[in-house]
Amino acid sequence: MVDRKNLLVLIVDDEPDILELMEEEFRYCGYQTLTAVCGNDAIKILDSKHIDIVVSDYKMPNGNGMAVLSHVSKMLIKPVFFFVSGQADVSTEDALRAGAKKFFSKPFDLDELIKEIEQDLVQV
Repeated sequence: MVDRKNLLVLIVDDEPDILELMEEEFRYCGYQTLTAVCGNDAIKILDSKHIDIVVSDYKMPNGNGMAVLSHVSKMLIKPVFFFVSGQADVSTEDALRAGAKKFFSKPFDLDELIKEIEQDLVQV
C-alpha cells in the first residue's frame, strides 16, 4: 500500500483549470502537491525540494515537458515521471525512451492516472 501523505507530487501544466483539477484530486487522495505553470518553474522546484512524482504537460511555453524530463534524468534521486498532453504531434515513444513511465493523452481519466502511479510506486 502506498503511503500517500508522505509523497510529494509536482504537477506541471500551463492550463490553470487542468492544473487546479489535478491538484484537487491528488490532495483529495491524500498526496502533498506543488504546482508549476511551466517547465522552467518546475525545474526550479525540482532543484529545491525532494519530489517523489512529477505529472507534467508536454507542450508549454517557458520550458516544455521534455526539458523537465531531461532535468529529472540527470538527478541523483529521480522522481517517477508521467506525461499528460493534448498535443497530437507528440511522440509517445520518445517520451517513454527518455524516461517517462507512461504517457496519458488529454482528456484523460484522473483516477486511472493515480491508479497507474500507485502501481508503479508499489513496484519500486
